[in-house]
Amino acid sequence: MGRPSQQRASVSAHPASGGSRIRQRQRQRLIDACISALHMYGPSRTTVEKVVALADLSPGIVRFYFDSKAAMLVASLEYLAAEFAERVLVPVGQMKDDPVEALRLLVRLYLDAEVASPRKVSVWYAFWGEASARQEYQDICGKKDEEFAALVRELMERMIAASGASHLDADAVALGLIGVLEVLWQGIAFQSEANVDRPAMVARSLRYLSSVFPGDFAEPRAEPAAAPRVAPSEERLPARAYRDEALLAAEREQLLRPAWQVLGHEAELRVAGDYLSGDVAGERVLIVRAERGRLYAFRNACRRRPHALVGARRGHLKSALQCAPHSLTYSFDGRLVSGSTAGDLAPLPLRRAGGLLLVRAAADLLAAPAGLDDSVWGAFAVLTPRGISEQEVAADWKLVVEQWLETPLPQQKYIAPNQLLEVRTDGARILQVVPTTAGRSRLRRFEFARGSPARRHGRARRAMPRADDWVAQQIALAESTQAGLLGMSGPMIESGALPAALARFRAQCAALLRETLAPGSAR
Repeated sequence: MGRPSQQRASVSAHPASGGSRIRQRQRQRLIDACISALHMYGPSRTTVEKVVALADLSPGIVRFYFDSKAAMLVASLEYLAAEFAERVLVPVGQMKDDPVEALRLLVRLYLDAEVASPRKVSVWYAFWGEASARQEYQDICGKKDEEFAALVRELMERMIAASGASHLDADAVALGLIGVLEVLWQGIAFQSEANVDRPAMVARSLRYLSSVFPGDFAEPRAEPAAAPRVAPSEERLPARAYRDEALLAAEREQLLRPAWQVLGHEAELRVAGDYLSGDVAGERVLIVRAERGRLYAFRNACRRRPHALVGARRGHLKSALQCAPHSLTYSFDGRLVSGSTAGDLAPLPLRRAGGLLLVRAAADLLAAPAGLDDSVWGAFAVLTPRGISEQEVAADWKLVVEQWLETPLPQQKYIAPNQLLEVRTDGARILQVVPTTAGRSRLRRFEFARGSPARRHGRARRAMPRADDWVAQQIALAESTQAGLLGMSGPMIESGALPAALARFRAQCAALLRETLAPGSAR
């Protein structure tokens, strides 16, 4: 079931005007919420009301962007199709002259967490498996399914010609690889992200290719003689480090999952039943205020199927946490109250610091609690949350962090590995950069203010343009650097001494890169 349409459904659009950007963000917010609703309910039971509840928007806004529910569902499928084409079909197609590397890239990108997340994979199968939605799937993806199959078949033909294995049938070998990838996708649809072993999936796919072409896929390919060494701290990392999927998987597991990440402020959870949700290092997280003021953090996932129990970032539960599709009810402390699927909600480590709520995606309490020093967060105890926003960045997350460490401002404090605190006289801000895929990231902004509401609003209004300008400059610089690295094969030497924090960060990433290049690593 090769996915996709090359129709660009706002995957990386950047409209020029402010009004256009706002409309684009609102439309994308609805599409994201629609994908979540499709994941949770399927096409037939997804309603406009459920989508706007997940998007935290008014029902009337839907009519501004979509003529009907059906149009919104189609737009969501078109978005996924365009995303797959941009992130898988296009880069693999550009490497057809080197079929071995093209097939390696195809496998890694096909199984990448951004393309093949449990949430997105379940939407593909929902459209394909529900009879009433099959025609929409066929109209949008049918032709591109054929193009995907043709691309794999062409790569197999090139492999057969290059290896001299004329006894092989390109169509049969291509069908075998597509089947392997489809079986792995089916497994992803019924797991939580924390349980998806992507390196193992890549390795299994490459073993299939090795069984057909043992001379090319038997072992990880050695680096060419002229390839750069992993850079020491006085140099940049090699360009590949900013677009390497295996390195990103290691960074998520060893740097991001054990680190404490801000999810929100305690003031957002005032009474029993209030909740916050979000994404932490690929893990969907839910914090609930229970009776007697207690707070609990869980994986935001149903025990029967790994769909999100709540989709909005913030909301209120009347009396319990419910999974209506599977008739499961959990108390605010995560215990199963009723339902036929045994097991309580999976707990996650939660800490309070300066009024902030921090969560770790690594449930193992022995994991290193990186980045938690209560004195760092003390300034937020007298501040109130003003809002949260997100922005896509066409650059690897490490580039954003490197910029923070290269030219730190006096009022800023870096919290390893991916957060930046800035405390000002009028308030404060927390920046959190999270990887979405190799070479792309998302910048999350938590804004806080101090003083009376009237003074707070005036000060914030005066400070916002300066803050927005600085963030915009950081994003533009990171994206420009990422584009420049695409054409490089070696490290970019920098003159002068590096700040110690930047040298340490690069040394961490270099060590992970060496691990991914070690013999026996899944590549």
